[in-house]
Amino acid sequence: MPRAAHTPSACGGLQGIAHRFCGQDKINRVAALLASPSGRENNNASTSGLETSVLEYGQHWDFRENLWRQSPELECWLLEEEPAQLAANLLNSDKIWLLRDQTYFKPPGSEHTPWHQDALFIPVEGCDFLTLWIPITPIVNQSDSPLEYWQPPHPSCHFLQGGSAIDSFHGYQQVWQREDWQHISTLGLQPGDCSYHDGWTLHGSEGQHADVDRLAFVAVYGCGEGTLSLSPSMGHAPSSLRSQVQLLRQGLHQSCFQGLMEGDPVPGHHNPWIRCHPNRTLPIHSTDRVSAEN
Repeated sequence: MPRAAHTPSACGGLQGIAHRFCGQDKINRVAALLASPSGRENNNASTSGLETSVLEYGQHWDFRENLWRQSPELECWLLEEEPAQLAANLLNSDKIWLLRDQTYFKPPGSEHTPWHQDALFIPVEGCDFLTLWIPITPIVNQSDSPLEYWQPPHPSCHFLQGGSAIDSFHGYQQVWQREDWQHISTLGLQPGDCSYHDGWTLHGSEGQHADVDRLAFVAVYGCGEGTLSLSPSMGHAPSSLRSQVQLLRQGLHQSCFQGLMEGDPVPGHHNPWIRCHPNRTLPIHSTDRVSAEN
């Protein structure tokens, strides 16, 4: 298997698939922790309301974040083991800190996830961000709501209009297909695989139309040091997007940077540094399923 050879980009150049980055037994253990009573109880209004606050969207999702704070096992996994090592390898840095974890559990009938770029919603300037999207259940069919990535020829910040409307979701996808943008799908991923993307990668997913829950776990890592920024300048953005950015930055301020003020240095005491260094010899990554399985 080839090793990771990417470098971080400020505007959407780091996305792909990591096959078998983690063993099945470990993923099963993570799934058990997420399903435990203590994991289910960590679902207070400030965190569960983070996504539903945007036009009351995503109300069917099981969305819980910062579970690492309640589980020493999850904390160890995210700071010292496979996800942390993969993040260090991909970003080629040991200056990486954990922003948050979250469940993205979609029961049957759950809404689609609109196209978006994470960096717009993270209240930090001066850092790169990397998200690992880790399926807990197999992504077998399109009805399982696989996460989809789209990469334009010249990555940039996109002020998308249309909000959460499904017509807008499909309309953008058709345009990007016609313009031959690079497309990556998590369709076919198994527990133990994951996808990854930086903060400027366009991504989203269809609604959940299968008969069983689609379970995924997300870990978001920051790279480097920056400052807290709650109100970025977005004069050319649609008003609906500006409202979403404000709401979600305020939500993340409360859940991940509580007590910090505008302009304060980030990471703060709420955001632990990972305890892994880039490993240039461990071949745990591949964007090519064939080479990964050989």
